[in-house]
Amino acid sequence: MKKGFTLIELLVVVLIMGILASAAVPLYFKAVERARMMEAVTLLDSISQAQMRKYMQISRYTSRAKGLDVNAATGPNAGDGNTFYTKGPQGNGFTVALSVVVTYGDGFATATRTADGDANSENLRYHYHLTRFYASDYTQCYGDNERGQELCADYCGISEPVATCCNNGEAACPPPATGFETSVH
Repeated sequence: MKKGFTLIELLVVVLIMGILASAAVPLYFKAVERARMMEAVTLLDSISQAQMRKYMQISRYTSRAKGLDVNAATGPNAGDGNTFYTKGPQGNGFTVALSVVVTYGDGFATATRTADGDANSENLRYHYHLTRFYASDYTQCYGDNERGQELCADYCGISEPVATCCNNGEAACPPPATGFETSVH
């Protein structure tokens, strides 16, 4: 009597492994993207804090990335003016733009998910952007494709995919605190 496995038994094992992998791989990609999103949220928090320190020093926000005390804004990926880039080991990262809105007395930073430096890439599995007002504790998430909307819903604690939501679970973030004038530097 021969010992071993038949071809059918081996094919069944390979089929089962394929089914398990097809269920696990999308969950893995989503977990990796959540980690990237949290990295961007942390960066936006750092920018917000740096802008608040800048406001305390000179009574206005800056729209120049290099004027902030944020590591990502002063490294080799610092762009010209109000934009800089983060880049992961696979060429995936975020384009971060700083804006100052004088009429609201506040400014905001936006991190847009990019691939290989292309902010308009439609080939991204998860395409979304995050916006953080400097004088606010909230981050707004905008999903630009179906998976981006699912990721935003997860981030905001909402069960259904949405095009936009706030990390407080609402559809929109509350307006930032006002009552002081600001100017662009």
